[in-house]
Amino acid sequence: MNEYFIAEVISVVRVSPHMIRIEFGGQGLAEFQSSGRPDEWTRLMFPVEPGGRVELPILLDGKWKSPPACELSPARPYTVRKWVPASGILTIDFVIHDDGVAASWAKEARPGDSIVVSAPFGRFVPPGESGWTLLLADITGLPAVARIIEEQGTSNVISAHIELPHQDDRQELQAGQDVSLYWYDSFGKDSKPTRLLDIAQTIKLPQGDGYLYIAGEATAASEVRKHFRDVVGISKDRITSVGYWIEGQSRG
Repeated sequence: MNEYFIAEVISVVRVSPHMIRIEFGGQGLAEFQSSGRPDEWTRLMFPVEPGGRVELPILLDGKWKSPPACELSPARPYTVRKWVPASGILTIDFVIHDDGVAASWAKEARPGDSIVVSAPFGRFVPPGESGWTLLLADITGLPAVARIIEEQGTSNVISAHIELPHQDDRQELQAGQDVSLYWYDSFGKDSKPTRLLDIAQTIKLPQGDGYLYIAGEATAASEVRKHFRDVVGISKDRITSVGYWIEGQSRG
């Protein structure tokens, strides 16, 4: 199976103050396939220079290396917000901030621009017999949370806690009656880049076996996982924690 696909920008929409939604299509996505996991992400590879071509790694002597006499294109992982095989439309939501290769590219993207995307991979795999699901994420995990909610149907009760920079970043999600949404406008406020742990410590979990999915800043996500495992007593095989970014480093 092909690992890399050329994706052409079809539309660019500002969905909130800190989020840009870009739809990709084109013949290059004809063989793109979902991993089957709703939190799946793909590595996006961008031109080194605006309007330039994307330089992919090549396999030399059993190792992936930069192509000769070329600078390897920068790559960043991003959640697949939606993939529609029938139309070949791939949707990616970009969080907008002051720095980062991906955010800078997204702010200037126009229909007809192209990047390269990799085959996707995801980690959202609830154990069998999970009666409820808790989703806890900052704004970088919102695309994954939204897709999980939309694709999980009514198999169990879902509680989603999402931290945002501003209340205007809240989105209308296609949530069923068994889904509870909680929004926190605390991301990047005061002295803390995120308050995921503070939020986690206020959550009372339902009775019975469930599944926890945590996505956000790497250290905060790890601390939240430890809280639910060591303090609350949730089995580690019922917790998935994904670090989307690292405080102090470029976010994308």
